[in-house]
Amino acid sequence: MGRTLMYAVITALAVFVLSATFLLKHGGESLASVQQVSVHDLTAGPSRFEGKPVTTVGVLGFSEEHDRYKLVDVDEGDFAVIIRRYTGGDPLDALVGRRVRVSGVFGFDEGSGAHIDASYVGPIAD
Repeated sequence: MGRTLMYAVITALAVFVLSATFLLKHGGESLASVQQVSVHDLTAGPSRFEGKPVTTVGVLGFSEEHDRYKLVDVDEGDFAVIIRRYTGGDPLDALVGRRVRVSGVFGFDEGSGAHIDASYVGPIAD
């Protein structure tokens, strides 16, 4: 009886350790899969990032054509990504013309082109 109980406890402990190892290795994958990518890369190869969470940096502007905010990469040319939706709480008006970091899910369609459904837009310290 004692030996059976001991083997049962050892087996349960082994299963726990293996499960914990697997969860720690694969459980944080959604955070690790957020990619830091340039606006140029997003516009040059949009299919690689379609539907994936990304973080990018640029100057916030306003697109009269789309009637939406946009993120412009002034370092590598005038490439732009539209901010299609923004779920953050802070207004974006005060950030126009400033360098910002944008995080969200990237997408591409014929109507708006390259766009981000942003969950975060914040200034970068100059």
